[in-house]
Amino acid sequence: MSVIDLNTADLLWLKEVSPDLDFSDTERQEAILETTSRDFNAVPGSGKTSLLAAKLLLIARKWNQQKKGLCVLSHTNVAREEITRRLKLNADGQKLLTYPHYIGTIHGFVNQYIALPALRSAGIKVEIIDDDAFAKKAQKLLQQYKFKTLRGWLKYQENADELINTLYFKGSELEISTESGTLTNATTPSGKQVRELKYSLLDAGIFRHRDMFAFAESALKSNPNLLDVIFRRFPLVFIDEMQDTSWAQESILNSIFENKSTVQRFGDIDQKILTDDEGIVNCTFPRAGHKVISTSKRFGNKIAEAVASVRLSQLPVIGEANQEMPPVLLLYKTADVEKVLTKFGQLVIDRFTDLELEKKSVRGMCTRKVGSGDVVPGRHLGDYWPAFAQTQTGATNSNDNFWQALLPPPNHNNESILFGRVAQVRRAILLIMREAGSPIVESIRDSNALIKAVTEQTGTALPIHLLVQDLILKPDLYATPAARDVLIDYIYTRLKSYLPTGTLLQSFKNLSTFDQAFFLLNPAQLPNLCAVSHMGRDINYTIGTVASMKGETHIASLVMESYGGNSKKFDLEMALPYVAGIKKNPASLSKLQRGQLRNLYVAMSRPTHFLCLAVNETRIAPQTLSALIEKGWVVEQ
Repeated sequence: MSVIDLNTADLLWLKEVSPDLDFSDTERQEAILETTSRDFNAVPGSGKTSLLAAKLLLIARKWNQQKKGLCVLSHTNVAREEITRRLKLNADGQKLLTYPHYIGTIHGFVNQYIALPALRSAGIKVEIIDDDAFAKKAQKLLQQYKFKTLRGWLKYQENADELINTLYFKGSELEISTESGTLTNATTPSGKQVRELKYSLLDAGIFRHRDMFAFAESALKSNPNLLDVIFRRFPLVFIDEMQDTSWAQESILNSIFENKSTVQRFGDIDQKILTDDEGIVNCTFPRAGHKVISTSKRFGNKIAEAVASVRLSQLPVIGEANQEMPPVLLLYKTADVEKVLTKFGQLVIDRFTDLELEKKSVRGMCTRKVGSGDVVPGRHLGDYWPAFAQTQTGATNSNDNFWQALLPPPNHNNESILFGRVAQVRRAILLIMREAGSPIVESIRDSNALIKAVTEQTGTALPIHLLVQDLILKPDLYATPAARDVLIDYIYTRLKSYLPTGTLLQSFKNLSTFDQAFFLLNPAQLPNLCAVSHMGRDINYTIGTVASMKGETHIASLVMESYGGNSKKFDLEMALPYVAGIKKNPASLSKLQRGQLRNLYVAMSRPTHFLCLAVNETRIAPQTLSALIEKGWVVEQ
């Protein structure tokens, strides 16, 4: 079913309005001009989101329905904001940003059109929908005396915290389940307390994102007419990053749009790393008859060859860029595992000028945050960067610590999430003002109201605006112990007019929110920011998990090996023979090992110029090392 006509003449117009985009190849042209329901499986760096934005521009020119619109769904705000940014540049595109159209995340769509209306109709309040906030509230509630029996049962569970932190409502019957293990029988005393705890949080209006899909399923089951209302509003639907759609999400979307609306889905099945095993066999992407986009504009042939070698589907990956440099295999000694990130920073400084690095992302990635295993270090991020491990073990309370509230997320340099970064830094400043006793913030619940309150009560919030700007754009201000001491003085200067009269600098410095016990493990390290000085030059880059950096593009990427736990394998030790061309067809690996390879596929496909893999020198065979060198890999130690 086609609801709009697109033809080759439209491509000429598109070239005029989007000269920075290249859709001259047959694969991309077919994707843009396709008007029926179809799936598109595209390689990393193929520009799926940009292509979708361009296609929306073409459709916007011809869309003449006043009460029916386009529905564009993604998994992340990054993709949504990229689409929105391009549409804003064109008068026709701007029309898609208002009624009757919807551009947003799948979660946002389900919440807005199904789950939240259903909850309001049932008289259930919603204070917050956030997994981290839910976990914190659940753990606090668990400490109440009435949950004594449940705490007793949890003492014997290896993953006790996660059992409670990931409680969620499942299915249309709102069954209580957990993402981490198995709950006790619902009829036992402890099982009854699990239900009581979950419903206590419901009564307080505190939910997890996953809860909303259960409420949506329940609403659709009790009111089937909702399906007609929604699909008639959106005759044309686009879904980005379809590989990350769980079965719970896909089943809802299918029930609304399947065989009713024209649905085009974009993704890369080999990048499916954030999977929910339950119902995964039912997921349908990519359907039979799907089309492919096999060329990447992100990187050239050297990186493309490495990426293709760990692609489970064994579909081709063709690199079209020409700016890349030879990939590097960084071999480290066991005793030097904590030097890997510093060495990578030195390699980056050696290869790029400051101008080339300006406003470009450099990242260090590892699949696992933490873990165990009686094996040689190199298991997870904590082995490479001890300060990161400290944050994962709860050494300090991040709720009240300025430094932890300030630290950038792993993808903080991405311009598309600047708004979220501003909110985060404002919250860090709010923590200071609260503890210092500023009367301005007495009634403020969150950082969203900070600027308004300061402006209304003092006439200007300019000092806070300037402080926020500096803290976001100048990570050097808090990259070292000495810098952090100086920063507190600077913060005092900026905030002095908002503090209680007579607040002295020394008492300000003694605020508990500035406690640097957070850094005691290694005071020279920030948990996810690596500062490197080399040859008279400096670089600061962030580290994090592969999952946290999915969807990003970097000028240089470090991929650190990790231990698979239950798979009993180190991922790069297992993958390098495929990268070297010694082994073929990784699809024959076990399920757990295939999961490790998918993470490597995502990680290795992030850089535009420089790919570096770090592996313990004891975990690579001489034959593999020789084959990699023959393929053009550079070995560093």
